[in-house]
Amino acid sequence: MWINKDINLPDKLFTALKDRRLVIFVGAGVSMGIPSKLPDFEQLASEVSLQVGGHIKKENGEPIDRYLGRIKKHGPNVNKIVAQIIGNPESKPTQLHNDLLSIFDDVSDVRIVTTNFDTHFSSVNSFKNAKQFPEYRAPALPLGHRFHGIVYLHGCVDQEPEEMILTDSDFGRAYLTEGWATRFLQAMFDKYVVLFVGYSHNDPIMQYLARGLPPHTERYAFTPHGNEEHWKFLDVQPIFYPLRDGPSSHKALNEAIEAWSHMNKMGGLLIMIIA
Repeated sequence: MWINKDINLPDKLFTALKDRRLVIFVGAGVSMGIPSKLPDFEQLASEVSLQVGGHIKKENGEPIDRYLGRIKKHGPNVNKIVAQIIGNPESKPTQLHNDLLSIFDDVSDVRIVTTNFDTHFSSVNSFKNAKQFPEYRAPALPLGHRFHGIVYLHGCVDQEPEEMILTDSDFGRAYLTEGWATRFLQAMFDKYVVLFVGYSHNDPIMQYLARGLPPHTERYAFTPHGNEEHWKFLDVQPIFYPLRDGPSSHKALNEAIEAWSHMNKMGGLLIMIIA
């Protein structure tokens, strides 16, 4: 279904929303726009490097989590530095944070999982709703096949910094040795239809997910045109949108999410599904 002139949403997403089976999985791209203005994972690593003097260089092709792990092994408290960067008090929720929450009809239907460390969804939650929905912070995650609310999969800035999943050792703990992230995600993908927003095909979390999920899961991702083969390899169905010139290059995505949100507010979603 075309929700605006640029983006065609698969009918399965509308059906999943109606059936309370939709999870929106949010990445760094959602928190990069104004007034949030937070870095993605690669930019975050560069900022950490600068703050520790820039003498530990990233090797060619080195995964970002491994690079942060090398910095940490040299002594700097990487987690604390990241918490200070992401916890910038001037960073505020974007309209996209609001619109993603507004896609859901009721607070009991909200299912958002994010690998971001900022708590902008919590800020929007406090502003929008008298009735608050649950919030979960790693490693204390809910049951993946039965949850609602916000899940901070890799932790967030209002926890102890060491709880945040940043380095290769942290990822190994979350996805392998302790495995709490893997258990949550396997159960979640087995039960729900998942829509990725704010990720690229080469995002570290996409690589981890691609290696460990069963093939029958239903996964979709908003993405600019291109890299179709990479998404196919990840077993994720891309939903394409055009990039625009200038600083608002992802404006088409923002407009589509806003249109979807307004569609729900006007009560037109069910009518369109039936039609």
